Amino acid sequence: LEYLVTDDDLIDQEKEDISDIPKPQKEAENLVDYLCQMEPSEMAGYVSCLVVDAQRGADSALESFQKLTNLQQRVVQGALLSLERLVEVQRKSGLDDSIGKCQLELSSCDVVTAWASGCSWNEALAISGAAPGDLVRTLSRALDGLRQLGNLPYLPARGLDGTVHLEASGIHPKIRSLCREAANEMDRYPVKDMLPFDEAELDNTEESDEDEKDDIIEEEEVDERT
Repeated sequence: LEYLVTDDDLIDQEKEDISDIPKPQKEAENLVDYLCQMEPSEMAGYVSCLVVDAQRGADSALESFQKLTNLQQRVVQGALLSLERLVEVQRKSGLDDSIGKCQLELSSCDVVTAWASGCSWNEALAISGAAPGDLVRTLSRALDGLRQLGNLPYLPARGLDGTVHLEASGIHPKIRSLCREAANEMDRYPVKDMLPFDEAELDNTEESDEDEKDDIIEEEEVDERT
């Protein structure tokens, strides 16, 4: 007898196929889906979580998380799941946690998002509470990260159709496009021209270095007397 495939059979088969997909791949695909829904400014804020260092006196992780948009919060939660998977693989491979440390730094996400949305320099200073030179470095690092992601090569062989992936499919073209748009929005004064702040920071650095040298000389003199 000829076997007739009904619609219910096809649905059941699709469910079985989807269930065969590894859980880490499902989590990664959900993360990509959320990333593709972002606005360029939200993408800029998220990229800052990947590349910016923690600031002195920054808010706690919970306080910073509550300042994110709803979509950014979903992306951060998805990224943390992926980071947990990565840490598991690193530990199984014998990689020291101190060497392969993975974390997200959320403290600068709100100000980077605001700057990419078009806020003024004074507004950005008020949001961050940081010194001008520190804020320029933070925004510049986020801008550099966006440019690098936006310039990654495009690999067209990708799909979210329930196929098990045996290798990475490259950065999604929508994510690359969002990074480029965000970089264009962030590339404005004073982030575009860092010279005035660099000179001020250089003066401060030289003064602190001289103070440290004086302290070292005083300590050596005390040691010689004793």
